Amino acid sequence: MTDSRRKPVTASRLARAAWRRLVDGEAWRNAGKAEFKFAQEGIAVHGGDNPLRWVVGGLALLMVPLCIGVLFQPMRPQNPVTMVVFVLASSGSLVVGLWWLTLKNPRRRDAVVFVAVADICLLVGCLAQDGPSRITGTIYLGMLAMLTAFLLGWRLLLVHCLFSVASIIAVTATTMVVNGYALMDLYVYLAPAITIEFALPVVVQVLVEFGRRGIGEAASERNHDALTGLYSRRGLQFALRRVLYKRGRGIAVVGLLDLDGFKQFNDSYGHLAGDQYLAETAQALRGGVRETLNARLGGDEFLIVAIRDLRADVDAVIDDLRALVTPGPSGERTIRGSIGIAVSEGLNRAEFAAAVAQADTALYEAKADRSLRIVIREVVAAPSPVPPWRAGLPAAPE
Repeated sequence: MTDSRRKPVTASRLARAAWRRLVDGEAWRNAGKAEFKFAQEGIAVHGGDNPLRWVVGGLALLMVPLCIGVLFQPMRPQNPVTMVVFVLASSGSLVVGLWWLTLKNPRRRDAVVFVAVADICLLVGCLAQDGPSRITGTIYLGMLAMLTAFLLGWRLLLVHCLFSVASIIAVTATTMVVNGYALMDLYVYLAPAITIEFALPVVVQVLVEFGRRGIGEAASERNHDALTGLYSRRGLQFALRRVLYKRGRGIAVVGLLDLDGFKQFNDSYGHLAGDQYLAETAQALRGGVRETLNARLGGDEFLIVAIRDLRADVDAVIDDLRALVTPGPSGERTIRGSIGIAVSEGLNRAEFAAAVAQADTALYEAKADRSLRIVIREVVAAPSPVPPWRAGLPAAPE
């Protein structure tokens, strides 16, 4: 008999696991991709690109007035050369901030460039100052650390924190050599700098990682139907927003599928068999039509949404759906049900509501005449009101 007891967690096992993650080359090549996508899409589907652009760009622009203030305090750059270096480094914050604001759809690579350039500008600007202000200036690296933790994950945060430690060492050594300070004289400046630039970001990153995983798992459970694995109503709303955010407008195919005789099947074979029937239907939908959003609305009713650029691709989606509910050469149907389809030239909130209403009407036409199996309607310009029994359907974004 196999011993199924878990091995105890020891410091050596944790160390080996951490080392494997640290030397994982593939993970380092993709560092920050998943984390940036998670953050960007989560922000974009609710507020568009603007919140991410303005917050990150504003962080860089905020450094400009802070740097101007440095010019009026005693430990400002003490000679023309360091003054020019400081002004150029400060200008770098302005340039990188304006550059970020011009990006319509920032990528992970852009975020990495932003953090790297901002890090270098901060370090150069700190070295150009005088006395302990070199050390206190590095505290602003802590802001970039928080941004890195949220947008890019722990691997790139580790790189940033190592750069921060190297920066603290560099400015401390410069201050000791140029200004004659002893190391312990600088303790009151070094302690908060190390805490804010290294210790605090590491603690925050732990919380962010657990939070990101917890939110991802909770969102997945909430957004998917447990029985079929398809989207739930709420999940379809989020998925639609995400797809439309990525690709913009297109021609939309909205289909409503209702199974034939499902209640009788349940009564005859039991609920477990009925659940299996629903799961098999979901699998047929996933395999029958590519690149669609499929949701179970409840009971034996399913919603299919596909967005295509060309009318020929729309016709291909309709043909695939028709093949699922019409008899094949053997006389059998992949899915025993009827489908109502609506085709819309757009998919904002009103257009989606109109498409659902039209698909619903088409579905009942198909069910009324079993010889049809599938009925297709074009969405008219003036949207029809959503039937009361459809009020709970998710709305697509504006």
